[in-house]
Amino acid sequence: QAIESDEIISLIASNFEESHSQVREFINTQLVYSRQAKDHLLMTTPDDNGQLPLHTALQNNVTLGSIKLLVEGYP
Repeated sequence: QAIESDEIISLIASNFEESHSQVREFINTQLVYSRQAKDHLLMTTPDDNGQLPLHTALQNNVTLGSIKLLVEGYP
């Protein structure tokens, strides 16, 4: 049973590390959009393709929370 317990603990630890990584990635992504939303010049200046950050975010299928940040940040 000790082997099974060690395997279970290892599996749980592995899943936790993966979840932790995904949470960190999500938060970092939200921070990027939050910073963009606070930058008036960035929010109103089209990029080289003529798109604003909101357009780019929509094309990249970002989360609804990110979209909301950009919509609220748009003047």
